[in-house]
Amino acid sequence: MTAVERAWYALRTRSNCERKVVRFIEGRGAPETFLPTYRAKTRRLGVTRVVERPLFPGYVFVALGGKWSERVAAVQAPGAVGFVCFGGRTARIDDRTMASLRILVSRSDEARPHPLLREGQAVRVVDGPFAGATGRVSRGQGRKPRLVVTIEILGRAAAAPIDLRDVEPL
Repeated sequence: MTAVERAWYALRTRSNCERKVVRFIEGRGAPETFLPTYRAKTRRLGVTRVVERPLFPGYVFVALGGKWSERVAAVQAPGAVGFVCFGGRTARIDDRTMASLRILVSRSDEARPHPLLREGQAVRVVDGPFAGATGRVSRGQGRKPRLVVTIEILGRAAAAPIDLRDVEPL
């Protein structure tokens, strides 16, 4: 891999240290960094403010070349914990995934963090007309996601369409 060929990696950070890590890495003039954020309203002491929050709290994306010194500089940033690894190897993030993430963040004010929900996963509805209900996520072919509530002793279930933004995993 030459200096021109860069690969993206996820660098774990301490809580609320994402911006500090990015500033440190960029200050060294080393690799390219990417910290996707979204705007959120907060209310504190009766005052509503709009703040920028990390889309992936605890992570900063870093494009690294083949130089070992770039990796060391990134990991030495105050607040950095280490690169995400699987099987003892630093996990590379696909270029198409990073490009898609950049497009999503740059073209939408609606981008928000969302739990990864799988079919069959137990969830609780936190907003909307079904708030308080629990059930499982179901998705038929080409159909909208549904919340399925099962009554085991009857061997029956009831289902209703649900907006996945209104649920949280159990």
